[in-house]
Amino acid sequence: MWEPNRKPTSLPRLVFLLVGISFLLIGAVIVLADLQCAADIEGWWAQPYPGAETVALEYDLFRPRALGETRWILETDDDEDTVRKFYQELTLEILNSGRSRGLAWAERFINTVEKDDGSAVTRIVLFSACGT
Repeated sequence: MWEPNRKPTSLPRLVFLLVGISFLLIGAVIVLADLQCAADIEGWWAQPYPGAETVALEYDLFRPRALGETRWILETDDDEDTVRKFYQELTLEILNSGRSRGLAWAERFINTVEKDDGSAVTRIVLFSACGT
């Protein structure tokens, strides 16, 4: 009987191949989750207020506003009521469109703070978490 001319695969080579494939699959899942989280957060749930300045941006994984947790602090000269109205309208638009939050969770805090020079600004804290 004829047998093909083939060398048997060694066990270490097979283990190395399986471990490599496992790392590739895990990496692909992480990249896809990161992309989905970014789309969910950036797309609608934690949009920055137009014209606001970034005061601080902190995140714990690869990039802000994607997989992991992010805290983004913004300030604007607009009054607190105007900012709240913007976010209320944004929330209504999102809810009326039927979009789900997907993998992401976001929350925002809005308040008026007094600066050192005596002027007041509206501070917006956007917090988002995904995959955590």
